[in-house]
Amino acid sequence: MPIPELDLAAKLLDASASAMLAGKFSLAASLLVQADFPEIMKYARRAVGPLSVEVHKSIKRPKCLPDCDRHPTRMPSVIAQRAIFERDGWRCRFCGTKVICKVARAVITNAFVIEARWTGKEFQKHSALYALASSLDHVVPHGRGGENEDSNFVTACYCCQFGRGEWTLEESELYDPRLREPVHDEWDGLSRLAAYSTQFHLG
Repeated sequence: MPIPELDLAAKLLDASASAMLAGKFSLAASLLVQADFPEIMKYARRAVGPLSVEVHKSIKRPKCLPDCDRHPTRMPSVIAQRAIFERDGWRCRFCGTKVICKVARAVITNAFVIEARWTGKEFQKHSALYALASSLDHVVPHGRGGENEDSNFVTACYCCQFGRGEWTLEESELYDPRLREPVHDEWDGLSRLAAYSTQFHLG
């Protein structure tokens, strides 16, 4: 289950993005720092760290198909990926957490090198920028024979994507996320920052 700090962090990042677009960079930096909750990284480490029965239901990784037997294309085009994220309202279809556009994250990390803490060490990164990263998840895992079709993809947060790994929904004891209607509101995954990537690229 997602923790409340994830939603609060998303709201702070949203406000930070709006401040950036308004040219209020000191405010944007302050909001970015506020969104870096230590509780989020603890949550993320449980999901993507060492396997545990409590979180992953199994500590034995499933046997996957050899590469030659998998669908030849693993991921759709960038344009198709963007369409799926928008279809899903920029929310994880598994846990409902708001996710952020990776291009927007790059804008933020380049504009605020210190505050964004985007280091090379995985669990020392800015917690919200790490855990709320948008990704596409194969509902039927690619390594288990999943097709590269839009119907087999859902938006996932980093924790759900990499926490589930190559396990099937049944093995993970997860409800099929496609049976839940996506939520659509004003949340845009901060994708509005993508249009300003050149303006804010200070690195």
